Amino acid sequence: MPDDLTTQRHDRLRRIAPAVQHDINNAMMVLASNLELLGRSVADGAPRRQLDRCIEASKRLDATMRGFLDAARRPVEEPTRASLAQALRQVLPLLAVAAGARHGVDVAVADGLPEVALDRARLDLALLALVQDAVPLLAQGARIALAAEKRDGAVALVVTLPDGIAPSERAMDLLEAATGGTLEAGPVLAWPVKA
Repeated sequence: MPDDLTTQRHDRLRRIAPAVQHDINNAMMVLASNLELLGRSVADGAPRRQLDRCIEASKRLDATMRGFLDAARRPVEEPTRASLAQALRQVLPLLAVAAGARHGVDVAVADGLPEVALDRARLDLALLALVQDAVPLLAQGARIALAAEKRDGAVALVVTLPDGIAPSERAMDLLEAATGGTLEAGPVLAWPVKA
């Protein structure tokens, strides 16, 4: 019964996520427009700094909500041809929240990476598990690095954790599933580039 409830819950939340995202997009557009209008009349000094902080906070809120809702709206499996670079950029705000204010996640993407066959939902889940499982082991200020690059006929995602930290077994299983089984030590995930 719990598995059925989990499945139903995921399905219901996934199905409402596009409507929630649309509503948030509309609210953020109103907020951004009004902040821009205020910016035209606000004096320099403390009022300008306060307004600038509000604008920055609204951008962070928008990025965080997009990251969360992009992940929430995905089905359990989503095999497709996609850009690894775009997938990383979209999930980064969610990973940053998972890392928390004391840690960070850095993403570096090589130019000109081709699209590959990958499962976006599995990749999001694997990266989220990697970060969430690593956080309790990280020293304050530690960062997790994700680098997307081209390697020997494949697009690779190189995961670099701080010294002495290894991905959890659960995260490794999810990372392997996200690539269809192409996982090297490091860990390095690889998706073959097909013509």
